[in-house]
Amino acid sequence: MDLRIVLGLALMLGSPAWSQPAASAGPDFQARMSAASHAYEELDYEHALEQLDAVNLVARDSRERGQVAVFRGLVLADLGRRQEALASFKDGLSLLPDANLPVKVSPKVSRDFEEVRRTVQRELTRNPRPPSDAPHALSDAQLARTPAPEFAPPEARTEVRRTRAMPVLPMALLGGGVVLGGLGSYFGLQSRSNVNAARDDAFYSNRTAHLDSARGQALAANVLMGAAITAAAGAAITWLLTDDPPSPRTEVSP
Repeated sequence: MDLRIVLGLALMLGSPAWSQPAASAGPDFQARMSAASHAYEELDYEHALEQLDAVNLVARDSRERGQVAVFRGLVLADLGRRQEALASFKDGLSLLPDANLPVKVSPKVSRDFEEVRRTVQRELTRNPRPPSDAPHALSDAQLARTPAPEFAPPEARTEVRRTRAMPVLPMALLGGGVVLGGLGSYFGLQSRSNVNAARDDAFYSNRTAHLDSARGQALAANVLMGAAITAAAGAAITWLLTDDPPSPRTEVSP
């Protein structure tokens, strides 16, 4: 097993954010979390998810279920199932708001995790949760009616989606390019009209005047079309380079 995974799991189970205030995690919980960690280290993500399902069955309280949900989100993120990972992170942080990811992850996953944490903190500020359930604090009948967050129906899950604000500069450049392109087309048509008029005019002086106008309009058309192309290219480049922070939006599936 990778030493980093072992150390990460040991710190996860031993830190204040992941341990019980009065009692340590039960042996079944520790053993099955270790099995899930081993499967994750071996890149056997589907087996890791199966092990986490088993761990959740022996989790005794909300803190242990929070650990499982956060670890599940990490596995789902590595599988590329981002929306499910975000939902699992939210489940875990709702139960264990001070939790941290147990292993080093990519900046993208870490950023998603911290954004979900901020969303959960805002929700908890508006709607504080009742005191955390201690082991055996609920009756067996209440526990039977209260499913673990990981097994809530998918349609009842809250999804955290990210939306990107419309960048102003690329849109301004694109709009300017459209206007310049329209003016360039207009002057191009005027130039061609003057060339045709010069061909049809019987007087030399009139033909010369038409041709002079056509040359000036053709030059203006070329300059404007070049500026339009430059503006359009600038709009594309700034759009690709703009990295606006996404704004989190919480939606509840019907």
